[in-house]
Amino acid sequence: MSNAFTYSPLWSGLFRDDEVAERFTGEVFAAKMIAVELAWTSALAKVGAVSKDSAARCETELSSFSPDLLAFAQASERDGLPVVELVRQMKAEVAAEDAAAIHSGATSQDIVDTAMVLTLLEIFELLGRRLTNLLNQLDNLSAVHGKSSLTARTRMQAALPTTVSTRVSVWKSLVSTQRGSLDALRSKIAFGQFGGAIGLRGEPAGKGEAAAKYASEALGLSHGPVWHADRSRIVDVGNAFATLTGALAKIAQDLCLMSQQGIDEVQFSDQGVSSAMPHKQNPVRAELVIAQARFASGLQGTLSQAMIHEQERSGAAWAIEWLTLPTMAETAGSASLSLYSLLGNVTRLGTEVPK
Repeated sequence: MSNAFTYSPLWSGLFRDDEVAERFTGEVFAAKMIAVELAWTSALAKVGAVSKDSAARCETELSSFSPDLLAFAQASERDGLPVVELVRQMKAEVAAEDAAAIHSGATSQDIVDTAMVLTLLEIFELLGRRLTNLLNQLDNLSAVHGKSSLTARTRMQAALPTTVSTRVSVWKSLVSTQRGSLDALRSKIAFGQFGGAIGLRGEPAGKGEAAAKYASEALGLSHGPVWHADRSRIVDVGNAFATLTGALAKIAQDLCLMSQQGIDEVQFSDQGVSSAMPHKQNPVRAELVIAQARFASGLQGTLSQAMIHEQERSGAAWAIEWLTLPTMAETAGSASLSLYSLLGNVTRLGTEVPK
């Protein structure tokens, strides 16, 4: 759910990450769902549930299929999700005798969950590249300013003299840890979701397990148990977004404190100005990252409620994921962009090294 206020021209792109947001647009996500459906069609042919010719014709007819998104909107008002209409449109594109090769034995949650996994993996890849860029920035800052002195502070009180490189090394460790966490989480969530009506993989009869394995492999995913009612993977993803944003906010918080008048341990080339006090330079980007981390942390509490997933499949708990997870992904992405911009404007860290 986009926030019309922060998405308005009033705030420019401060709260946005168009690269992440694009992956949740109707057109892009629908393409993922179509890919999942076609992987299932191929799997049905491999296990002999439909003919290979029928599956091949479906794949040919649907190779350039562009769904009617407006019809999705109208159908979702009734069905609560777009998959029913997607299947109807896909079957309408192929010959009647080939329609059974589409979606047979699958359920809506299989399609949406697997498409969501594919989407999240792309976002992990994007964020991983950005974290690498942040590490390079921090390396450069340490190389230029690392020997400069600053005062180490514990509990916000002056402690002992130290150098910029000491503090930057902590920042680098935070970013590096988050990059590694994303890599580890990638292998944990990269599983297809093909469970059928109640998660038993009962269709095609006696071949559901094999079909699920083939479909997952076709999408570059691993095969494992059905996770219709076990939403721990999704909650773990949200936690990763919240933790990542929090790690970036720790760096931003340090920079905010270092910029305080009377401390003056950082200088930026481009800072925000005050409408009432022209002598001020506000650390806008740093403040933004901190706000985003606090926002993501709050959303994680909401997303965690998706674990309360009644019986074999839930509509209510599932919808919580759609409301929160895309927003958390974009918040993490936007925070990474803001911190990158902030670090790029640093002209001095610490106090000057005596000559």
